Amino acid sequence: MALTFPLATDVFQDVINVAAAPFRLRENQEYSGLGSGQVYGAELSAPLWTTDVRLFSAFADDAVEIQALIESLNGVLKTFYFYDPRTSHPKADPDGSILGAATPIISSVHPSNHAMRLSGLPVGYTLTRGDMLAFNYADPARRALHQLNETVTASSSGVTPLFDVRPHFRPGVEAGLDVMLIKPAAKMLIVPGTLQIGVTDDFGTTAISFTALQSIRAN
Repeated sequence: MALTFPLATDVFQDVINVAAAPFRLRENQEYSGLGSGQVYGAELSAPLWTTDVRLFSAFADDAVEIQALIESLNGVLKTFYFYDPRTSHPKADPDGSILGAATPIISSVHPSNHAMRLSGLPVGYTLTRGDMLAFNYADPARRALHQLNETVTASSSGVTPLFDVRPHFRPGVEAGLDVMLIKPAAKMLIVPGTLQIGVTDDFGTTAISFTALQSIRAN
């Protein structure tokens, strides 16, 4: 069966045997100083999530398969969904069993454009500072990934208090959108020139690594 892009996490990330992939926001900012000593900063464009991905060393035959899957992306031309292994589940629900079949949605978006409420959660469900959430927005659909800046607990009606997230929301984010808390993934691409295929060592294993960058394009 032909591959469908963006590659789903169970087709790509869960197959390539990720050892580490810590997410961070790549800022595009500048600052300048005055003679008075004052410093002013400006954001030139919205930040994007990026990560340096390191795979577990694989035996040669397996490494060839993994390399072929990565190279099916045709460098920067195709995309895939990817999540930070450290935040694959909310901290207070490490296996997703508490969330169960619940279907959280965005209940409201604050005018500040960096705070929101969720509804549709189990009673008392806790989201912890550092947890990630993802959702699709706009038309054609794009994928958003946000990190909580504070800890909140759902009420008896399954609604959270207003909580702050990072980065700011992009146009098209609104109430009613479905939210992913389990394996919340960004749409990403491989940064050109970063795919490294190591020389097979004396144990017959190969090290593979690459850098991924968030893509907010619709396809």
